[in-house]
Amino acid sequence: MANSNIRREVEDWIRGDWLPEQFGQTFERRRVALSTGGDYQFSAVSDDDRVVAVVSTSGALTSSGNLGAGKLQKIRADMLFLTMLGVCDKRLIVMTEQSMYDQMMKEKEAGRVPPPIEFMLARLPRELRKRLTAAQRDASAEMSGAD
Repeated sequence: MANSNIRREVEDWIRGDWLPEQFGQTFERRRVALSTGGDYQFSAVSDDDRVVAVVSTSGALTSSGNLGAGKLQKIRADMLFLTMLGVCDKRLIVMTEQSMYDQMMKEKEAGRVPPPIEFMLARLPRELRKRLTAAQRDASAEMSGAD
């Protein structure tokens, strides 16, 4: 079974290092009340609750080169929860994969992204990038039935 621990490590790095560098404050994973009465656990919430983010480590394409419908649906679900937040200044989806960032920018240009949602591309440190790429390759092989 593919190792998903690296995805958690990437999210931890984004929350603990990258986002604080971008915004000058600390972040934590936290459940936040939604305007609809429920709550949702977001990948990163700033100390002052003004910046809320989810993290995506998925690329836009499947291993066979097709657009990953399930991957896009996950991003769309994240967008829904971000739009259900009360007051906050920034509603972010932080991506680690250029292909997904590019795809979501196309979606935004086509008018298929709610206006308050912003996308950011986080460049991972080399070692973290290597490990994430290896885990993605393993997961892809596992899904395709390759040994």
